[in-house]
Amino acid sequence: MKKTSIYFVLIISLFLTACGTDTTEEGSAAASHVVNYVAPTEMLTLDSTLVTDMNSANYVSHMQDGLYWEDAHNNIEPALAEDLPEVSEDGLTYTIQLREDAQWSDGTPITADDQVYAIRRLVDPEVAAPYSYLAENIVNAPEVSAGELPLEELGVTALDDYTVEIQLTTPTPYLTNLLAFPVFYPLNQEYVESQGDRYGTSSETVIASGPYTVDDWDTTQETWTLNKNEDYYYASEVEIQTVNVQVLKEVSTNVNLYEAGEVDNAILSGELAKQYQDHPEAVPHEKSRTYWLRFNENIDVLTNQKVREAMDYAIDNQELTQEVIGTGAIPISTLVPTNFIFNPETEEDFVEEVAIAPKFDTDKASELWEEAKTELGVEELTIRLVTDDEEHIKKISEYIQGQIQSAMPGVTVELQNVPKKNRLDAEDNRNYDIILSSWAADFASGVNFYELYESDSPYNRGDYNNAEYDALLQAAKGEDANDELASWEDFKQAQQVLSDETALVPLYQEVEIQLRNPNLQNMTLRSVGNEFDLRTATFSEE
Repeated sequence: MKKTSIYFVLIISLFLTACGTDTTEEGSAAASHVVNYVAPTEMLTLDSTLVTDMNSANYVSHMQDGLYWEDAHNNIEPALAEDLPEVSEDGLTYTIQLREDAQWSDGTPITADDQVYAIRRLVDPEVAAPYSYLAENIVNAPEVSAGELPLEELGVTALDDYTVEIQLTTPTPYLTNLLAFPVFYPLNQEYVESQGDRYGTSSETVIASGPYTVDDWDTTQETWTLNKNEDYYYASEVEIQTVNVQVLKEVSTNVNLYEAGEVDNAILSGELAKQYQDHPEAVPHEKSRTYWLRFNENIDVLTNQKVREAMDYAIDNQELTQEVIGTGAIPISTLVPTNFIFNPETEEDFVEEVAIAPKFDTDKASELWEEAKTELGVEELTIRLVTDDEEHIKKISEYIQGQIQSAMPGVTVELQNVPKKNRLDAEDNRNYDIILSSWAADFASGVNFYELYESDSPYNRGDYNNAEYDALLQAAKGEDANDELASWEDFKQAQQVLSDETALVPLYQEVEIQLRNPNLQNMTLRSVGNEFDLRTATFSEE
């Protein structure tokens, strides 16, 4: 029996909405309303294979569809797939039937070959996609990624025009969640290859399979437009016709435009977040995104654990979240967020069960720094901290600077606030001493966070290396993958290793507060994966 699609529920809700809203010959009020939406930072690419930042992923997921779609609780619903997969008894073979009425915005049908091509492109060593490791459980993926086998040997096959088979080397219970994430979205091979290196660098070099097209954008733009894709297979159920998006990094400017009715949302932080947190139009959104200080292990002084640990003790995460950020952000002592993964037997939150205590203690920080100075033979130290240039991030960096310099006399923290693209480049190229890093969960598994510190991970951008830690992750992904309790224990031990070595300084879990036009309703908000979805949104002029 096929699982009821979220879109069926959407059809009913839209019907009920329409019954209560005045309409014109052109349709509902929503159909004529233009949403003016604010983004916190630039969009870096529309190439789903190469996307690495959540803001770009959010908009790619409006332009393209995957085989599956996640609702607000990250429950899986069929999208380009007709139904949930047929899974073999050993959990190693997934057979998926695609719907036959879906097409690209250039009119060509979306087929099984498009899905095969997308996953092959993801692991193609010539493409060098940062997220290629997510496919590592597919048969021959590591060998293909290493250039040891041809793409055709990858365990993804089109059985016919609309049937895909995926073969795995180890059970991967979250595979359908991966297929709902942009890097796994189908791609039209003929179109992508016709664009060459230009693909995804502007709205003129992509075609859509999702509810919207992205228009008027290239990599230099801080504005773009979502226009309803009339070729989308559920176009009749997408109410919002046009979304004008602009990047606003100054919170006060955003709020002023919101108060003037010129934008439909305002992203709050700092004093304005405190001021507006009880406002009737304030909407909190807890995200499975954590922020931490990443150390560049190639910097000699940062290989000294006492230096790293002193910085951890110097920073008061409670004060940071309450007084500086002010959005309800959650202070953390772990790499993973709260309300993310739970004990498979007791359902206890991972963060509560692992019980890593916060380290704030300025006296301890000073003591450790004195010991480190003796070990290093230095009296002074200059450290460069690289962060994004968003207004609230600048304030966070200034707070961190003050805390470290106060608790560790002789240390100078030089701030380098740069656009997000530049920060990611600096992180990739190890062009930093300490960097304010963040990660938003792509799927609800400890693997998604703890892989970031595996020695061979492309996201291990500080070159942390610990054999015990690597072994724990390999066990969680391999021999323990089908044993939830065993992999749970692997993740707990992995977190303990990171904490014991002060491999990073955990800071906070993001809770975003937005002022949102109360007429803009029914957006899908997620804590894991793509953060929001306007395809379900409605707009009432009442």
